[in-house]
Amino acid sequence: MTTTMFKYIIAGMLVAGSLASCEKMIEIPAPISETSSERVFSSDKLALSALSGAMSSTTNSQAFAINLTTINGMAADELLYAANTNYDEISTNIYSPLSAASGTSLINSLWSDIYAAIYRFNSVIEGVTASTALKDSLKTQIIGNAKFMRGLCYFYLVNLYKEVPLVLQTDVNVTSLQPKNTTTEIYTQIIADLIAAKDVLPENFTSQSGSRTVITKWAASALLARVYLYTEQWQLAHDEAANVIDNNGGLFAMGTLSNVTVKNNTEAILQFGSYLNATSGYTYMGLALAASYTQYTMTDTLRHSFEAADLRGQQWYRTFTYNNVITYQPYKYQNNTTGTTRLEAPTVLRLAEQYLIRAEAALQLQLTDAARTDMNIVRVRAGLGASTSTDAATLALELESERRHELFCEYGHRWFDLRRTGRINTVLGALKSTWTAKAAYFPLPQSAINANPNLVQNPDYN
Repeated sequence: MTTTMFKYIIAGMLVAGSLASCEKMIEIPAPISETSSERVFSSDKLALSALSGAMSSTTNSQAFAINLTTINGMAADELLYAANTNYDEISTNIYSPLSAASGTSLINSLWSDIYAAIYRFNSVIEGVTASTALKDSLKTQIIGNAKFMRGLCYFYLVNLYKEVPLVLQTDVNVTSLQPKNTTTEIYTQIIADLIAAKDVLPENFTSQSGSRTVITKWAASALLARVYLYTEQWQLAHDEAANVIDNNGGLFAMGTLSNVTVKNNTEAILQFGSYLNATSGYTYMGLALAASYTQYTMTDTLRHSFEAADLRGQQWYRTFTYNNVITYQPYKYQNNTTGTTRLEAPTVLRLAEQYLIRAEAALQLQLTDAARTDMNIVRVRAGLGASTSTDAATLALELESERRHELFCEYGHRWFDLRRTGRINTVLGALKSTWTAKAAYFPLPQSAINANPNLVQNPDYN
């Protein structure tokens, strides 16, 4: 890990941004420019601006704005880069830490962007904890938001690179020399952060006039459900997903396919700002893969995998002529021109995933009927007939298919699913002649290893 990665000061954390985030009772103002940590956390308003700045810098970074979707989509079987061969290194899974190719550079940017975000949220936690000027209730809320975001960041790091340094402070003398932590240690911290956040975050969106950019306890539960699924804690995964589905006070409901990315739709558990607006088009690219990202096209493998009756295959991608070649754009985000009235927001967590999590956990718990019932809620909305399968192995493959078609091009679900279910070598090995098992995790940036003598490269990349 590079020393320069952690040489962010509070002023950098408080860059101008427009994200109104997540405090329970008080509207969070726009971030301001401050250089003194003591000054930043000397009043409620300034502390809230610190959180807003950390959120804005993170969600507008290339990692969260686009790369978590495009890089993981190319590494799996969802996307290709149609403009040129710059990212063939990713789509053929032959990335090398010593390569100077654009693909390796893009992968390395995930590492730097996410660790920079972790630094920001560690700074907020440290500053708020040390402050004697803030109300205890506000300190609790800000720390809850920061811990949720730190947990989200580490979820991506551990699934992109496997073992990574678990950095929980800002002292560069310590962090710059940290070795890797085990995946168990990292997941333990993620779970601890999310449980702590869930205990203090608000139960509704009223603090921001109903905006679903507010991080609520339901977002923490939804991410916990995902983490428990990934760590094969089936009962906990089932219970957390059920918590979101059944006990949310009427906040969430499955809507129409055309509205899954619309601002403040009922399926959204957490969305990021800024919004796509009616007068200037995209103010935040999010996962749109539209407008200036027309150079990405869906793979034929994904496009042809939709059943004829699947409305997702009819509504969630479109044809687009790029450089005189017909390509196929993901089209969950549709407001790619100015002068329209459709308002959208990058959607991080939504209800359909929770049904699929509960279904998969139920199947592992041998609750076959319950698993099929939850999966069918997603299938029927997509225009497919309800499954009648009773065989567990058949249902497992149907669930894999549902996750593939429901969650494609959303922050890398497909890439992570193939690996965690043990299907990655079978699926990608049959599809790509260049596939090797080591490619299931990305190599660590060589610059980070050069700067930190305690950091070891991932297996087989040396």
